[in-house]
Amino acid sequence: MITEDLNRPALIKAGIALSVVAVLANIPYGALIVLFDYDDVLRRPAGEVLELFHAGGSPLVLAWWTFALSALGFAIAAMLLGEALRDGKAKLASGFTLFGVLSGIFQAAALLRWTFAIPNVATAYVNAAEGSAERAAAVSVYESLNTFAGVGMGEHLGQLLLMVWTFGAGLALMRMGGEMKWIGAAGLATLPLWLVGQTELLSLSMPELPVIELLPYAFIGWELWLLVVGVALIVKAVGKPARSAAILAHA
Repeated sequence: MITEDLNRPALIKAGIALSVVAVLANIPYGALIVLFDYDDVLRRPAGEVLELFHAGGSPLVLAWWTFALSALGFAIAAMLLGEALRDGKAKLASGFTLFGVLSGIFQAAALLRWTFAIPNVATAYVNAAEGSAERAAAVSVYESLNTFAGVGMGEHLGQLLLMVWTFGAGLALMRMGGEMKWIGAAGLATLPLWLVGQTELLSLSMPELPVIELLPYAFIGWELWLLVVGVALIVKAVGKPARSAAILAHA
């Protein structure tokens, strides 16, 4: 007798959610590259960044808002994957799901600073006289928000939580066997890139720390992996009944 330990409808939902997040997140990301020279712009002097942000106007603010929503989308996708893999040999522990949800929430909260905090800071900087105390205060606020909310909470903490989720999800996928074993292993292979890339973030408070800039490669590789996972889950869920029926027919 063939037993089915996969929740196929839930797998399809999770697969669709992961695929959509992986694809749609690149739309605002691409807009930020065009409108704001992201993320190279973050290495420029604060005053130059604030002037460029102010010049971007509402389209730039909207791009940041939708980018933040894509992070919330990942939190939802992580919940759906946790529901799909709640039981069976590929069970994903609820703790790993929680880490994924928190990662999305922390990253979204950090990105929303560009929608609700930085616009006022940029306006204050542009309207203030050059060399004034008001401009210095705007630069100070921007740098504080960028360092704590952006680097500390969004990037560093968000990425650490994401690494834990990727580790758990990768192991769960490997337990499915077949092609999912290799897909899960590919997710685990992105973890060293994320981990070593943290040197770029930590160097802001520890200048003596050697910097190895791997985060862009980690992000690109991880997003491609997320898309592959989503598509593979859909294919596996849709194809399972046909394979089971064929086996039963020849039993």
